[in-house]
Amino acid sequence: MRRTESKKNKIMFMTLVTSCAIFLLFVCFLGFMSPSEGVVDHSFIPIDDNWYLTNSDGEKPAVYDSFSDTISMSCQLASDQVNGRSLCFIAKNVYFDVYVDGELIYSFCPQTADIFGKYYGTYPHAIDLSSVGEQSEVTIEAETIGDSNGSFKNIRLEEKSAYILEIVGEALLPFSISIVIAILGICLILGGLSILNSTNTGKEIAAMGLFAFDAGVWTGSSSIITGLVVGTPVSIHFVNYASLILLPALVVLFIFLLTGRKMEIFANTIIGSSVLTLAFDIALSSLGISTYHDLLFLSHIECILAVIYSFLCIIRTVEGKLNLSGTRITVTIAFAAVTTGGFIDLVRYMTGIPGLDSAYFFRIGLMIFIFLLGVNEMYSLIYYRKYESEAAEMGKLAHTDSLTGLQNRTAFNEYEERVKTGAAGECIVIQLDVNNLKKVNDKYGHKAGDEHIKAAARIIETSFGEAGNCYRTGGDEFIVIIDGADNPNVFENARNKFTKLIDEYNDAHPQYDIKLEIAYGYEKMDMVAHDVEKALRLADDKMYLMKKQMKDTDKNA
Repeated sequence: MRRTESKKNKIMFMTLVTSCAIFLLFVCFLGFMSPSEGVVDHSFIPIDDNWYLTNSDGEKPAVYDSFSDTISMSCQLASDQVNGRSLCFIAKNVYFDVYVDGELIYSFCPQTADIFGKYYGTYPHAIDLSSVGEQSEVTIEAETIGDSNGSFKNIRLEEKSAYILEIVGEALLPFSISIVIAILGICLILGGLSILNSTNTGKEIAAMGLFAFDAGVWTGSSSIITGLVVGTPVSIHFVNYASLILLPALVVLFIFLLTGRKMEIFANTIIGSSVLTLAFDIALSSLGISTYHDLLFLSHIECILAVIYSFLCIIRTVEGKLNLSGTRITVTIAFAAVTTGGFIDLVRYMTGIPGLDSAYFFRIGLMIFIFLLGVNEMYSLIYYRKYESEAAEMGKLAHTDSLTGLQNRTAFNEYEERVKTGAAGECIVIQLDVNNLKKVNDKYGHKAGDEHIKAAARIIETSFGEAGNCYRTGGDEFIVIIDGADNPNVFENARNKFTKLIDEYNDAHPQYDIKLEIAYGYEKMDMVAHDVEKALRLADDKMYLMKKQMKDTDKNA
């Protein structure tokens, strides 16, 4: 039986790993596929070099892919040049208006609550140019937000749907990875919470889930796809900042639980600092004193400290050869993957290497990190679920009488303790005893005696089981507790059914000259008084009185 369960556990684990691997390959396939290949005309007209400073003699703007303060630049366009195309570009942290021959055709100045801040990061635009004539001047007047640098990038004329599909295609793979990470995080959170009360591993799995979900939200909220879908870039950028600020705390919390609560003071300092930074940022932004971007350096410091803390904890764990839920090799590979990815992106950012988005390799490393440790934690979750199920079954067996299937003396003793420690209300206590069991054993054997006991138990359970709890507390002794003594009909109906079933049993077994007889006595009990022993004693006295009456009746028969 144990070997079969182990085999099922391994099959479940391998199925989980295989499913995740197949899904990752599918996501990568979607990311590298062109979403519109062979369907949409990708032809576009780049006009990056066509702009000049407004009201000048064609003077080129010094730079419009990174500027501060304000800028006004214009471009000459003709209707045959536009030909149904839109003015497409990606703007970053600028408010701007677009004019055609002095007429306003587009304005972008998103307004939100102060708590979200002012910055919106990058956002794509596809502006309709149907008002362009045979020869028109298109003007962009822009103002940067706060003290940040603004920019317009990849300015072109392109059919709107083709442009949107193109930028979505470029962002699809990293965005898909972020979604997978966030979904995996939710699964881990729910799995950890489901075993939170039974093992410390539940906390570890839930912390892993929080880290994964926050990482997925952080990387996903910076995607152009998120901005396009939600349509509120400022609030999305706030989510991006908030998730980044909390990321060091969640990393440290997970590593702290994973590696056996090492360097607790260091861990608490980083966690507390991250939470305070978020609260401080929200307060200052709401008051208009500063923005999230102004205090971003604090989060960068906390991220560095979190990496140092994680590195030290994992090194100590590997050296100590501790048998944790994640193997030493898995933890080392996972941590190396995410740090390597981050290092590659840092080098790309510092050297200005073009290509994929600035966090591309970090996303890949983070995916490997969460996938390896997530599968490991899922395996732990499956193991503890199996262990919990077995423990529950063993607990049930420990409280169940093996012969009759009723609750046993241990279960009744625990009921007594619950009554003594604060149960309220009234109940009826019934003491029952099977007559003539010794005679049955002596005449028909102990096997027949066992059947006699089992028949009595079935009748007791059938009669009183729906109304209360039935216990076998000795060889031929039973106790029934019916809660809610204020409803006498419940007890009376059960007692009438009890008497009827005994008569039916005896009529169905005429071969036995020793009839099934069960004497009983009952007493109401106020559980507030917590006096179970007194109620049992009074019920026992009434039961023995009935037993004596039954014996006298048998003698006279």
